[in-house]
Amino acid sequence: MQSLRSLRRGLVGVVALAACLVATPVGTGVVSVHAAGSATLAGGGEFHPLAPTRIFDSRTYDGGPINDPAAGPKPITGVASTFNVNVLGQGGIPTAPDQVLAIAVSVTVTAPTSQGVLGAYAAGSAPATLTSVLNFNAGQTVANMAILSPGTGGNITVALFGGNGSAQVVVDVFGWFSTSSVAAGALSGSRLIPVAPGRILDTRDDTNLPGRGRLPLAPGESVDVPVRGVTSVSPTTPNLVPNSPTVVGVVLNVVGITDRPGGAPTYLSVTPDAVPAGTPPTTSNVNLPAGMIKSNLVIVPVGDDGKAHIYNYIGGGKTDVAVDVVGYMQTVSDPTTYTGRVIPLSAPYRTFDTRDPNFGGAPLGPGVAESWSFADFAASVKIAGGTVGPQSAVIGNLTNASLTRQYRTVPVLSYLTAWMGGQSRPMTSYINSNENPPAVANMAILPYGPNNTVQFYNYAGNAHYLFDASAVVLS
Repeated sequence: MQSLRSLRRGLVGVVALAACLVATPVGTGVVSVHAAGSATLAGGGEFHPLAPTRIFDSRTYDGGPINDPAAGPKPITGVASTFNVNVLGQGGIPTAPDQVLAIAVSVTVTAPTSQGVLGAYAAGSAPATLTSVLNFNAGQTVANMAILSPGTGGNITVALFGGNGSAQVVVDVFGWFSTSSVAAGALSGSRLIPVAPGRILDTRDDTNLPGRGRLPLAPGESVDVPVRGVTSVSPTTPNLVPNSPTVVGVVLNVVGITDRPGGAPTYLSVTPDAVPAGTPPTTSNVNLPAGMIKSNLVIVPVGDDGKAHIYNYIGGGKTDVAVDVVGYMQTVSDPTTYTGRVIPLSAPYRTFDTRDPNFGGAPLGPGVAESWSFADFAASVKIAGGTVGPQSAVIGNLTNASLTRQYRTVPVLSYLTAWMGGQSRPMTSYINSNENPPAVANMAILPYGPNNTVQFYNYAGNAHYLFDASAVVLS
């Protein structure tokens, strides 16, 4: 079963292609970008990976506080309680504001005393409607990735709302995107090439792990994940990543699965190099309660061996791991091309929410797929008084806002899959969720099909979902 929903034109926030461009509100609900000087494409929107580094930690224990003058729990309020995090010069991010277009970070909430929502945006550029990076319940540790632009003073603003309590917040940086003010070739990075999602690893199935068997990762164990030249376990998505030294990074959706009997909490870290014995990573990518399935998007450099490496916390429990490729990072020889440049919106923007009557007000049913057209969205993204040109994908936060039972007496467990229009559904997932709150979020890269369409599929139950856009990928 397939249906088509369309995004309304003129409701989207707009992008800034370079530091020399200034976003200014004009007209009715559409933000237009005007040039304050000449702009060049050299280096603009290209990714520069960093060794995973913790750049903010509000906790006064476990190595904190870090970069937090007012250390300690942050308040969660009904409307929004905000604080700023200075990011320029932290963890390898350049200090000069005219060099940094955006940063790639993992944001974690831990030890919350109430339910709530965390949002983040460039300081001084609050979205018209609060958007979310992650949702959490009291006592949960939840992480999600985000692409954020530094704003006023080189800061990002973090907002906590939707509850009444407090929470600790941790920010880990994994890389940054350069502006066009960088001299041509001086700091050229890599471009993002989105792909149709393809599963390359599942410890419950030894197809891509010959000789290992169907075994979960033990505490302190790591698994090597071939990236360059990898082929999906599904015949519908072969040859996901070129076998080329120009592939310097990969975008993975990493799924941790602790629902085997006797499971215990743990966390997973994704690294470009194998983890030496006795020296576990200091950052995390997927935080896993016992008896849960949780996904997180990760951008990780590819090591000299052409692989990425996934480590299971030595003090945690066993966990199965599934890994889906959704894109890769590739160096290019021609700096004048647009393909693969990642350009952040001036502020995160809620493109649709199925709970909203303006977008149908109806959930996605069990075993049902539907398409959304992003054509008007793409046309409304502007730069220097005009459109930015063709776009291959949109990046943002996909949230399963609620999941309800199909049958009153039968509990439901489901997942959401997203993929480009016009293609068959891949055997992958973006979000795994059950019927208990809170909402579940994960950063997603959504490649466009014909007419800028993206397809969504819900496995079971009735799912309300939404998408907050934060960046576009040029083609």
